[in-house]
Amino acid sequence: MNLKDITKNMNLTVGLIIILSFLILTIISTADLHILTPYNPNQLNFSQANLPPSSNHVFGTDQEGRDVFTRSLTALRIDFSIPFLIVGISMLIGTIIGILSGYFGGLLDEALMRITDIFLAFPGILLALAISEILGSTHLSLRLYLSALALAIVNWPIYARLVRAQILQVKNMQYITLAKVAGLNNFQIIKKHIIPHLVSLLLVYTTLDMGTIILNYSILAFFGLGAPPPTPELGRMVYDGLSALPQNWWSSIFPAIIITLMALGYSLAGDGLRDILDPRLGERTNV
Repeated sequence: MNLKDITKNMNLTVGLIIILSFLILTIISTADLHILTPYNPNQLNFSQANLPPSSNHVFGTDQEGRDVFTRSLTALRIDFSIPFLIVGISMLIGTIIGILSGYFGGLLDEALMRITDIFLAFPGILLALAISEILGSTHLSLRLYLSALALAIVNWPIYARLVRAQILQVKNMQYITLAKVAGLNNFQIIKKHIIPHLVSLLLVYTTLDMGTIILNYSILAFFGLGAPPPTPELGRMVYDGLSALPQNWWSSIFPAIIITLMALGYSLAGDGLRDILDPRLGERTNV
């Protein structure tokens, strides 16, 4: 894949533009928020409550007089970065289990796949809500990371299934047999001949999965299972603004639009990567 491939694929180009735009905003908000806005994201000012969008407050203010634009930018520190942690943990656990299950087979495969099936039997977001509530109820200061862990716990089985299916296709190929004959042990075969076959699949699926995780984490934050107040989170901002609808529509709508755009960016980028790397991956990632 080169620059020409990227620019020729509209989905990938638009997706990367969206992702890079949010990355830049996140870096700026983390380094120096005042470059983009003069307001404090947590400072209450009831005399400025429920102001509509204007030149002074681009996204308006919420019920407590806080600038919605400033809080949205600050929320990117969590909402844009935490999904990387969730997807990273999910991919690591799922890939290890998928490799062990697919390559070694037998009773190990049977046991690992039954465990995977147990997790897949429950609706993912409902299980994540339950796990997050249980873990976070006694550790409020760590609720953000416990919610991330909850999503990773329910998300890894999909990676395990995808990796296992890919390994089952390649482990009996002739070059794997020749590697065994040449004296390579299982670890060397997995490292040199199995893992390289997983790169394209994992790159496509993790990019697509980022969009789903952004939405799912926003749901957890919506129900108050993210970072503790007054830390801004987009999902929680959507929830807080619902009580003021329809008059103060901007408090919920703008954070919701940001969530949607971030998820859309990864979805478009994932589709573009799939088309470039291997169109056949579309069938596997849509299972």
